[in-house]
Amino acid sequence: MSRARPSRKSAQRATRGVTFDTGMLVALERRKADALALLRACRLSRARITIPAAVIAEWWRGTHSAVIESGTLEPLAPYLAKQAGLLLARTGKSNAVDAIVVASAAQRGDLVVTGDRSDLAELAAEVDGVAVASIR
Repeated sequence: MSRARPSRKSAQRATRGVTFDTGMLVALERRKADALALLRACRLSRARITIPAAVIAEWWRGTHSAVIESGTLEPLAPYLAKQAGLLLARTGKSNAVDAIVVASAAQRGDLVVTGDRSDLAELAAEVDGVAVASIR
């Protein structure tokens, strides 16, 4: 499977914004060029950046506040948790954080930026309007 690289064009292609998963936060933390370029493109295009709270739980180790300030932290509401559970049931997958990221993005028709494209793409195939791009 080919790895799509996020670009300014993919950030603009998102209907309303971009949802970051754990891999994107790790890439920002490590100051990876692709991640920083995508963040700049989102800011230039005024794309809304959403970071589901479950992503913070998977990634947070105590010293990264500047990275999460790049987007809006989305709490895990019961409706979102249920939608993620339905995605897991339909796909047979087991990673709740991945499912929450896709369910979150589906609410807005976002582009999901991830370090784990294959798992998220399979989940995204179950909802309308969500595209998935990899960050290195």
